[in-house]
Amino acid sequence: MRKGLSLGAAMALAGCAGTGSGWSRAPDLSVYSSAHAYARIAWEQDVYCEGATPAAASASQEREFGAREAAVRTALIARHGEAALARADRHFVARVPCGDIPDAQWRDRYGRLLRVLEIRFGLG
Repeated sequence: MRKGLSLGAAMALAGCAGTGSGWSRAPDLSVYSSAHAYARIAWEQDVYCEGATPAAASASQEREFGAREAAVRTALIARHGEAALARADRHFVARVPCGDIPDAQWRDRYGRLLRVLEIRFGLG
């Protein structure tokens, strides 16, 4: 019996091998929620720090990420349902102060997390 338990544990760990760490192991909805937090911070940085109008900041994000976001959203709804996705969107996002130079890290982080989800769902 004990040998079977060890074999089962080894098989479970083998399934994790090669998946990496961090976001690659996080639940889908957690990754999606964090991606949206990063997107919101990037949008606020564009508006409050760089002087873009809200419409211009939104249009910029839509151009760069709109199709990817829509594909990920469709896959998440299919897997988890619309209600779960709506709950994942409702997290508080902290304000990030403006720096002396433009800070693209938030937009980059958003793009990377979308990529994690795209890979999971075989979207690209």
